[in-house]
Amino acid sequence: MNPVVQNKRLIEGMLPASSFSFGRIVSVDTEERLVKVEFEPWGSESGWCRCLKDTFYPIETEYGIYEPKFPYKPDQEVLLAYVQGANESGQYVVLGLLDQGEVSEQ
Repeated sequence: MNPVVQNKRLIEGMLPASSFSFGRIVSVDTEERLVKVEFEPWGSESGWCRCLKDTFYPIETEYGIYEPKFPYKPDQEVLLAYVQGANESGQYVVLGLLDQGEVSEQ
């Protein structure tokens, strides 16, 4: 069996029936605006997850364009949602931060 499919089935078997999960960020790609998350309490790591754009994309205001920084850093707790795609494909999407907490320096 393909290791990716096997890993996906293993993770799916450990996750609750809800499409929402809690996780802690373990890796950040600021250029691509992606994060990797470790699911709580299982400790399984996701692949690269997309994030809601409203948290960091430029916003046009009456005073000009406001460009917020990408807010995600390792060790932050986030809420994720699993979005089911076609042909049993799907992806986790980070909905936002739950707790700023202690942020490690990178």
